[in-house]
Amino acid sequence: MKLADAVSALDVYFRVPEVKNDDWSETYEQLYPEPYWREFAEPGYEGRWNGLVVRGADDVERTVTCVFPSDAIVASLPPRTLLFSEHPIAFEDDADGFAPLARETFERLKAEGSAFYHVHAPLDMHPEVSPSRLVAEGLGLTGLDEYYPIADGIPGGAAVVGDSELTLDDLAGRLSEVLGPEIPVGVLTRPRDLAGRVAVVAGGGADADILTASLERGCETFVTGNAATRCRLDFVREGVRAFRELADEAGVAVVDGTHYGMEKPPQLAMVDWFERLGLPAEFRPGRPERDA
Repeated sequence: MKLADAVSALDVYFRVPEVKNDDWSETYEQLYPEPYWREFAEPGYEGRWNGLVVRGADDVERTVTCVFPSDAIVASLPPRTLLFSEHPIAFEDDADGFAPLARETFERLKAEGSAFYHVHAPLDMHPEVSPSRLVAEGLGLTGLDEYYPIADGIPGGAAVVGDSELTLDDLAGRLSEVLGPEIPVGVLTRPRDLAGRVAVVAGGGADADILTASLERGCETFVTGNAATRCRLDFVREGVRAFRELADEAGVAVVDGTHYGMEKPPQLAMVDWFERLGLPAEFRPGRPERDA
């Protein structure tokens, strides 16, 4: 398949040209003191922060999807692969959070004719394949309501709330089935037995502002991915602490499925999307956080 055709289809599906304010500039400045990534990035990527990052050969032979790209994942790719991810950088929960991709990784992509495409807010807010929506549907929540946009220019939100008749233990068990056996799932707080009104905020959703918006929608249980984080960054730890204090104060049960785990379902769904497009595809697992 022509890379241009695959990129065009992705841009339309995720409305990439319309996205505004999904800004990764500060993160890139922190991670890349030597900004060598600019030597390899597509013109216009900086500022858009979504879409095609690295252009490969004119023709691609397959797609590999992943949650967080890493040097190891790129090293495992056959030539002429289109790598698709949510994030543009790697992630280590038990260290300093996000991590840069090595210069050698960008060089490998170019040398082997492989391309790299990612969407962050356009995926988190997507009406069909957002991680929060896919997890909420997998949990069997009813009366779904989407809210909390994290970028401008496109509709939707990164959070989904709905109703459940399950107990907290049964909800956690269902979440384990949705995310897979390698993903650690835990009920962190248990103020009641029933899940009730459940907010799902995939990825790094343990945020007091998002919880406040969820409480306004009747949230009794909050399912997210970083409420048990081991990240050593002070601002991350402080944000999670404020979230946990508000959850305790409001009597909200907290269920955690890790950042990686909660954002895995869209990457599985995109395998089917690429195959319908005519590209062979597979999901490439990363390193599960807090290894089960």
